[in-house]
Amino acid sequence: MVAVSGPVDFVTDGMRSARNAHGDALLTRVTGGGCALGAVMAAFAAVDEDRFTATVAAVTAFTVAAELAAKEASGPGSFAVSFLDALAALEESDLAERAVLS
Repeated sequence: MVAVSGPVDFVTDGMRSARNAHGDALLTRVTGGGCALGAVMAAFAAVDEDRFTATVAAVTAFTVAAELAAKEASGPGSFAVSFLDALAALEESDLAERAVLS
């Protein structure tokens, strides 16, 4: 499994791949973003045996939460707090049809 984050995130298991163009640049200005993504990926992997699906879902949830947080934030400090709140408050409807598999 490989997951690469950037302006367009890329996830592959060698057979399947997904691209995700969600997120916000403020996420790159908060220390620990990559570590937090790793923790979210581990949590999703704990409940889904299909590691590819779990990874795509985790990246999607993480980046959609960043988009939602950025709407409320005025800078990196308020973004960090808004991001944690948005991640905790995510609903299935926030994620519907957000991941693009190829």
